Amino acid sequence: MLQELYISNLALIDKAKAVFGDGLNVLTGETGAGKTVVVGAVNLLLGGRAGTSLIRRDCTKAEVEGVFSVPKKMREDETVADLFDDEDEHIIIRRIISADGKNKCYINDRMVTLAKVQEIGKRLIDLHGQHEHQSLFKISSHIDFLDKYGGAELLQLREAFIDQSKRFKQLKDGLAHLKGAERELLGKKDLLQFQIGEIDSADLSPNEDEELTHERDILRNAEKLYTAVAGAAVTLDESGESMSATELIAQAAAELKHVSGIDTPLDEITGRLDSLLIEVEDCVAGLRDYGTTLDFPPGRLQEVEDCLALLSLLKRKYGATIEDILRYRDQAAAEMALCDTSEERKEALQAEISQKEKELARIAFCQSNARKQFAKAFSAEVKRELAELNMPNAQFEVLCIREQDSEGLLVDGGWYRLYSTGIDKIEFMVSANKGEPVKPLIKIASGGEISRIMLALKIVLADADEVSTLIFDEVDVGIGGKTAMAVGQKMAVLARKHQVIAVTHLPQIASYADRHFNVVKSEKGSRTVTEIGELLDRDRIDEMARLLSGNAESDVSLKHAEELLSKASKSKRGTVHGTVN
Repeated sequence: MLQELYISNLALIDKAKAVFGDGLNVLTGETGAGKTVVVGAVNLLLGGRAGTSLIRRDCTKAEVEGVFSVPKKMREDETVADLFDDEDEHIIIRRIISADGKNKCYINDRMVTLAKVQEIGKRLIDLHGQHEHQSLFKISSHIDFLDKYGGAELLQLREAFIDQSKRFKQLKDGLAHLKGAERELLGKKDLLQFQIGEIDSADLSPNEDEELTHERDILRNAEKLYTAVAGAAVTLDESGESMSATELIAQAAAELKHVSGIDTPLDEITGRLDSLLIEVEDCVAGLRDYGTTLDFPPGRLQEVEDCLALLSLLKRKYGATIEDILRYRDQAAAEMALCDTSEERKEALQAEISQKEKELARIAFCQSNARKQFAKAFSAEVKRELAELNMPNAQFEVLCIREQDSEGLLVDGGWYRLYSTGIDKIEFMVSANKGEPVKPLIKIASGGEISRIMLALKIVLADADEVSTLIFDEVDVGIGGKTAMAVGQKMAVLARKHQVIAVTHLPQIASYADRHFNVVKSEKGSRTVTEIGELLDRDRIDEMARLLSGNAESDVSLKHAEELLSKASKSKRGTVHGTVN
């Protein structure tokens, strides 16, 4: 329920506050006073469009804030539960429209996206203006009215159908994808077999390219290596005409040993020469051992070159590294496996599709039959409400149509077109005048008739509608007199189960208000401002007189206003379960 509405710097409104209550809240005022601005402010709280043109002249921003009491069921909904603090039963939605275009949305002082405001808003308020009535002209929306009327039975069937339909579509899409993939794989099968064979025949191992490159470098320089190793070994260990390195080091060490023990630094040098002799002898042995490894079989260099060339070719085809090539091979093998097992998978998918199709058909059959039954009761109730809204000769029918479609769903021996919510196409048919055949609702031209049909639907759906606040803007278009009185009575009935906020020009509707607000435009200094005030006692009678005759000071109008208020009060007390007295 919308408890409080704050508006700041919006259009003609400087600052305004309205405290709404349970039941029927009515806003009246002169044409152009700003009632539409109030409705527009509420629309902003629902996530409506917010342009900078809405900002009051010479102001940098406009702000709208609404305080709502929220039912426990909604607070416990996991999609919005994080917005509430412990036992808090209220939610505050605030929108700020800035002149620089940087608009912001808040819920309970937490910045949120506009999408979140829209998600919450549509569950708090149902706003009906003349453009909202146009939703009745959308045949696709008629099924929503009927399913809501059917309550848990139809809504559960609808949810079950939607769930099963999604799964059914996923399975069919999966089968189509599998068939498409199978055709593609069959075309690639020979190529895949060649690629796998080419990679397997190379008998690759990790780091093989690095090892072969290293071996090739050695083979290409084998002669240089052998010459260098042999020369180094001779220099270190073969005397020739002069002494070798090992002999020179050994001789130097022997000379020093004659004076060992005399001076410690000299003894240390002697020890170092002994160690150096051992290292040189090890180097000589290592060089000779290395030389033995340089004996390669003829043709080995060519073999290595061929292997590296093959690796280069495979890298160009399948990946930059051996790991990439082997990974590609595994992927190709997996595709081959899919090709080999696709028939079994197709059969399994087809069996699941057939089972899901039977279950979907069963739900659709139960759902369609239930809709036909509820359609009869729904039609009767709407017709009764229209009669009490001064449309005594109105006829209202709900058509439940199944359209044949050979590519649709087999239900009860027939093939029918599938829609997102079942196999039914629901359309409201209306005749507003006696003797006229029922026609599609879109053929009804009168705004007053459309307003009353919408009001009748809302009354019939009052028990099923979970939105606690209903707002009607200009529901009185095209009506007056007795019809206006009937509309006021019905809005009072609707207000027993919902908070209703109505903008009206008609005193008959205003007379049924539990709270009556006046929207007044006046001049303050050099500015025009709009203010909202609740009318009590004499002020309310004066406003009613103005609505009746345009003259709030006429004794006749004042007396008529008092009589109208008295009559409405008695009517509200005598109205039980929607029966108008």
